[in-house]
Amino acid sequence: MPNRQWWSASAFLIGSLLIPASLAVAQQPTPPPKHAVDTLTGDLEQLMQIEIVVAGSKRAQESRDVASSVSVVSAADIQEHGYRTLADILRTLPGFYVSNDRNYSYVGVRGFSRPGDWNSRVLLLLNGLRTNENVFDLAYVGEEFGLDVDLIERVEVIRGPSSAIYGSNAFFAVINVVTKSGGALGGGELSTTAASFGTYSGRASYGHSFANGLDLVASGTLSDGKGRNLYFPEFDAPATNNGMANGDDHEEFRKLLVTASKGNFSFQANNVSREKGLPTGSYASTFNDPRSRTTDGLSLASLSYERNLANSATFSTRVHAGRYVYDGEYAYTAFAPNKDFFVGEWWGLDIDAARRIGSRQFLTYGAEYRDNFKMLQTNYDPEPYVLYSYAQDKSTRWGTFAQDEIRLADPLMLYAGLRVDRYEGFGYATTPRAALIYTPSSTTTFKLLAGRAFRAPSDYELQYNIAHQSTVKPQLEPEHIETLELTAQRLIGGGVEISASGFRNRLTDLLSRRTDTTSGSQYFGNVDEIHSRGVELGLNVNRGHGLSGKLAYSFQRTEDRAIGIQLSNSPEQMVQMELRSPILGSAATASVDAQYMSARTTLLGNVAGSHVLTNFSLFAPRTFGRFDLSASVYNVFAARYGDPVSNGFVQDLVQQDGRSFRVRTTLHY
Repeated sequence: MPNRQWWSASAFLIGSLLIPASLAVAQQPTPPPKHAVDTLTGDLEQLMQIEIVVAGSKRAQESRDVASSVSVVSAADIQEHGYRTLADILRTLPGFYVSNDRNYSYVGVRGFSRPGDWNSRVLLLLNGLRTNENVFDLAYVGEEFGLDVDLIERVEVIRGPSSAIYGSNAFFAVINVVTKSGGALGGGELSTTAASFGTYSGRASYGHSFANGLDLVASGTLSDGKGRNLYFPEFDAPATNNGMANGDDHEEFRKLLVTASKGNFSFQANNVSREKGLPTGSYASTFNDPRSRTTDGLSLASLSYERNLANSATFSTRVHAGRYVYDGEYAYTAFAPNKDFFVGEWWGLDIDAARRIGSRQFLTYGAEYRDNFKMLQTNYDPEPYVLYSYAQDKSTRWGTFAQDEIRLADPLMLYAGLRVDRYEGFGYATTPRAALIYTPSSTTTFKLLAGRAFRAPSDYELQYNIAHQSTVKPQLEPEHIETLELTAQRLIGGGVEISASGFRNRLTDLLSRRTDTTSGSQYFGNVDEIHSRGVELGLNVNRGHGLSGKLAYSFQRTEDRAIGIQLSNSPEQMVQMELRSPILGSAATASVDAQYMSARTTLLGNVAGSHVLTNFSLFAPRTFGRFDLSASVYNVFAARYGDPVSNGFVQDLVQQDGRSFRVRTTLHY
């Protein structure tokens, strides 16, 4: 559609929600007035649908005041719906979807998720700390994520470009996972889980807030799963076990988390190590060979200092370090499997400050430095030893930003932000953003958002053309996205809130892998331009008691500008639904969530059909005073569906799990 038609359609859909809502609100009692954050009670937050987020501007704000479209998922949501991973959480949010190649989970946002992508266009934070590593810039969202979801206090999702605050990777969204405090845990927990496909796990956690001000959390999780026996028609021949991969889908992991805070200081450290079998015969490896597997490890640690100063000013600094290891084994011959071995190590320093200027301005500013002192990429046969590729690199980068919040009038706020980054290799990147937030009443908010973001080439992309001896070696530059978005939210009373967003994205200099027609070698280059437009509508009902739920509809069209066709793995329409109900007036709840996704194309132009996933959970907290009991059924109706995968697979489409079960028991002591 031409731009005018898109924005006319967006305005019509937004108006179709807000006009009836405006009429309905006249029939509703006037809600309580808006109060300062520090005086809110839990009941009032529920009644007013107010959510507090930190990731929007690196400080606590009500979601309506954040210069972005925001979603928040609480610990209660996670428990009651039986979400197993961060991927499970994200797939329930408007505009988000998840695909899986039976090794990793990949996040799609507003119609963009290239098969085999590494989630490098999403910035993933853990308590504000960047978790994207320094080789692929990947963000883990499946079981490879470094935290048991039962330890999550809330997940903050900030849509749209946020490079003006965070720099690279804050391209489509920023996801901030906030962990529970020791005071929230209030003692020890022992959790055991039994699930389908021979999966068993256990978690031991302890958290306490001591009288001397120390808040401490320590937790460890172990899991082991046999996985499914899988059939792949592409390998249906006697020489390849008639397409059956038996015992190759196994997965096991270990996760550790420690957080501690006292006074102005806080410390956190976490580690995850996951091994996953490869049942798909990917990258031309031998099908149905149990030696093919990947092992991922990520360790992060940080020490922070934060202080409140006079006149509403704040100052914080964080020193942090990380280590990433990828060990991939791919069986090709009778000898030891070929190995990919990648290591990334880094340290960094972040400084943030904020201060009020007069009665109408609030300035946030800061700087960060990161030293990637080790980035190693190798591929070799261990026995007999043959080295195929070797690349070792190091780099530094720094960035500085400022954002001014100016109250132009009592209902109108202007946000203006700018960040400058300096990278070795390509130099400077400048990213601005601006927003107008109009709040005519405590029940209604309009946001007009405009921004630009970038994603720096990962070290893997930078070294790929050299390591693979490509005859084409272009100078790689950052990707860019420019976004314009209009959002509206209205509380119409009785715990009912409606929302609508219309957006337009323009992606340029997109990094893609291409094949040189002359030599046949592959290379990365800034070759693609993508345009995306869409609308998101939402309904949220939460009266603080009784039946509650959410309903969201997303429509997006994401096209390759050069050829004018929709991208692969890009659904045009999505619907997400959640319902929660107490059981017989008790503390126990029954919850249902469902996601509809329209058809997607694969890389070869085939079609992954539309499907509906429906999940059902029962949750009974503090049974017999000490136990939390939960039981979940996933894909209740055994929908058959597959996800498009990258060109490293013989398959164009990989089938996903059918119906599965999970039972979890948590003892509080």
